[in-house]
Amino acid sequence: METGAVVKTFMRHQPSADDMDGDKVGSWAPFCLAFLLLALTGWGLWTIPENTDSLEVGSDENIPRFIEHFPSGVEDEVPVDDVLRISWHPEDSELGTLKTDDRYLELGEMDVVDHPSEPANAELYATIRWADQQTLNVTVDVQILSEIENGILRLILIEDEVEMFGRTPTQHAVVRLYDPTPITDGNGTVHRELSLVNGLTIDDAPRLKFVILLSDMMTEQNHALLSSSLPIADNGPTDAGHRASTLLATGVIILSLAGIVRSEWKREVMLPKLRGSRDSQGRPMAYLKAGLRDLHLREVRVLHPWRLAKEIREIDLPAGTERTFAVRVKPDRGVEEVQTSLIDTEWSIEVEEMGAWVLDLTLHKEPPT
Repeated sequence: METGAVVKTFMRHQPSADDMDGDKVGSWAPFCLAFLLLALTGWGLWTIPENTDSLEVGSDENIPRFIEHFPSGVEDEVPVDDVLRISWHPEDSELGTLKTDDRYLELGEMDVVDHPSEPANAELYATIRWADQQTLNVTVDVQILSEIENGILRLILIEDEVEMFGRTPTQHAVVRLYDPTPITDGNGTVHRELSLVNGLTIDDAPRLKFVILLSDMMTEQNHALLSSSLPIADNGPTDAGHRASTLLATGVIILSLAGIVRSEWKREVMLPKLRGSRDSQGRPMAYLKAGLRDLHLREVRVLHPWRLAKEIREIDLPAGTERTFAVRVKPDRGVEEVQTSLIDTEWSIEVEEMGAWVLDLTLHKEPPT
């Protein structure tokens, strides 16, 4: 049976100026990070293209370089780079199109045809919109800059990142749709409603590209080319007001989270630390260290089947100081023999600006070593 209670100073120190500066930084760090995230969010929102049901695009004064490929083997690879590429697969393959053999003959039966950049002889203006999940409405205005004979306007839909079982590697720029229209009277407008095949839908829009090529159907001289992505449904804000409301809602969430983080930080640094150990004779010891606020130790309670052999008195601990307590216990009233070495304790404290708290601590009572 243990008797007596001892309270002694284990360590005392006052926070230095550097510590206090660090604490101030920690206090405002969540909000600094929150404002940084808000700035990045705002920048991102204002750079996202607006959500739209249609795209309006035009061709350049020069025809860009583009390359047409005619892969014949399952291991043939079309490069992925900044060059516009169109890949025509054999008609009898899973990636083939009915136009492949004709296009192969039109271009001189070459596996790769590299079309160099050259000045355009016409201007193309296109409006592309989704009529439904699998149908595109395309309107193309053709403005001739110099006389063109035997003109043909080719609408070509290509797909990237096509994965097929048994085919290595992943295929790119695969022709999925081809629609030709002769241009015989110079300037004009072409309207087309195109139904997607191969199971493609509006959900595949990020992987699709639309190519409009104006050329001579007899000589294959190119006169103008336009390439465009497709409208992506429900993508990005609709207008500046949508961007602002999204940023406001995001700001409320971020600042709320910053407030929660700061509250947790404040609780962590303001509240004291309580830990336990044993001395060389196996007697339980408790260490109480004040945080960044002064504290008042009101009461220490030991739970059944133990009780304090002598009450630990109330004390005040200035911020940053630490005390060590030798906790002496004996069996509770009515208990003849205690079968456990665990001692459950409760420490009632009051922390400046934080109110009253109860800290739980489990100690171990062991025979002397």
